[in-house]
Amino acid sequence: MGPSVVADLFAPKGSGPRPASSPRATAPGDRATLAIYRAAVFVVAGWSLLATTLLAWFLAEGGFDALRVLARSPAVLFSSRATSAWEVGAIGAFCLFALAFAICQVVGRGLLHLLRPVAAPWPAGLAEPDFPVRLLAFPSTKADAFTYTLLVRTRGLRWARQEVILVSSALLARLDPLEWEAVVAHELGHVRSYDGRYLTFLRTFARLMRWDPILAIVASGLTRREEFHADREAVEQTQRPRALARALFKALDLPGPSLGLPTGLLGSRGRAGRRQAVERIRRLVALAESGAFGDEGGA
Repeated sequence: MGPSVVADLFAPKGSGPRPASSPRATAPGDRATLAIYRAAVFVVAGWSLLATTLLAWFLAEGGFDALRVLARSPAVLFSSRATSAWEVGAIGAFCLFALAFAICQVVGRGLLHLLRPVAAPWPAGLAEPDFPVRLLAFPSTKADAFTYTLLVRTRGLRWARQEVILVSSALLARLDPLEWEAVVAHELGHVRSYDGRYLTFLRTFARLMRWDPILAIVASGLTRREEFHADREAVEQTQRPRALARALFKALDLPGPSLGLPTGLLGSRGRAGRRQAVERIRRLVALAESGAFGDEGGA
């Protein structure tokens, strides 16, 4: 996948991205990951309810004096005296959840409008999934590759999920065909694990409540887990761990991701993401050297 191919992709053709295929089936997913996500959403919902209730209590009961009362007698938070604080907390938590969901959808649609991506070539050696997914490339000098989920209206006036994979032109230009196949397989691993639905939402929600470090830790831990999981999915699909390792190495050689909301190819942003990418490369090379993948040899 050289620069000339990328230049052809972004040459004016008078047409936008290919239209979304009609929804046929839900993306096949990892049931264990889905269970983890649902549990995480339940825990985050309960924690955010408690956090917003404590904030309402703090503001309504006199600030730090209320905290001293609560420290001496924690049970007061579960008495009738705190009913109004719980009501305000529930409304606040619900509004934050709704806002996080709306941000995910608005930003996803905004990316398609602002970046004006074009349909990217599907890897020749990778079977196209039987669920709706759009593989798009957009002009950028950054190492961006990520997936997210949009809700779209179907012909029957029903809502359906549309999976979107976006890849930057700079990264696309650096990849050879096998590396491109590995990157798309990695992003499909995110799709099959419902990351575009749950992980994007949880990361957005954690940013909305950035004053709460617990939520940031949960989002960071899930991001790390899902990057390793998507790597394993890609290796199972392509049987070429070295190809994905080379793609990650090339991504490290480019400027870091510029879009903060979706989960990118390097996972977390900044130094943490680069350290994690190095660890992922080491794991992939160890897999390749295990001798379990004949196409790549054991050296």
